[in-house]
Amino acid sequence: MELTVSIVTPQSSVVEGNANQVTAPSVQGEVGILPSHKPLLASLQEGIVGVHAQDGTDFFTVSGGFLEVSDNRVTVLAETAEKVSDIDLERAEAALKDATSKLDSLGPESSEYSEEQARIRRAKVRISGAKLASH
Repeated sequence: MELTVSIVTPQSSVVEGNANQVTAPSVQGEVGILPSHKPLLASLQEGIVGVHAQDGTDFFTVSGGFLEVSDNRVTVLAETAEKVSDIDLERAEAALKDATSKLDSLGPESSEYSEEQARIRRAKVRISGAKLASH
């Protein structure tokens, strides 16, 4: 028995396929989904989703969203999602440097403070993903 897996963003469908297991970064901790999993709806935080199939594992970075499991179907509705092998490490490192620099110039009371913190978290996840893809 397999899972049918979809990862979608507001802009596009990132992946559609079958898997033996899916791992995802819920806000309450890492979740693992196997065939016959009970129905589940979970909020996601920034992190890496693993789609584990017989022919290998594909990893995707996500920047929040939701995970829904029902009838051996796993749907990840993400704000953004990107296959780790497609990530440009230099660009992700530059984004982290830029966001960190901007955050350092802002005070916690600034309206942009939480936005820059989110940019830092996304950049760190993308860097982790790019490094994972290079191994």
